[in-house]
Amino acid sequence: MIKERVITILKSSGIRLPELEERTGISRYTWNNLKNTARKREIKAEEIEAIVKLFPQYALWVVSGEVAPEAGQISPEYDQANSNLPNQNAG
Repeated sequence: MIKERVITILKSSGIRLPELEERTGISRYTWNNLKNTARKREIKAEEIEAIVKLFPQYALWVVSGEVAPEAGQISPEYDQANSNLPNQNAG
């Protein structure tokens, strides 16, 4: 499940593989292989750590599947749903 959540983050963030490689120090080919769901490879701890450092707001969700918005811990789906809400400060 952690692998699937990391893939969700990568897809929803729109980050491109060269930038991901630059920002994490992990090869773009490694990330591409991870994103390829046809491959049955496990995600490595260093990849999980890299994603959590890059997207700290998703840390809890990556490891547990849970969110705690009051603590700033959300998921990409929560983030998307929240961004679609009308601005509560308008008016």
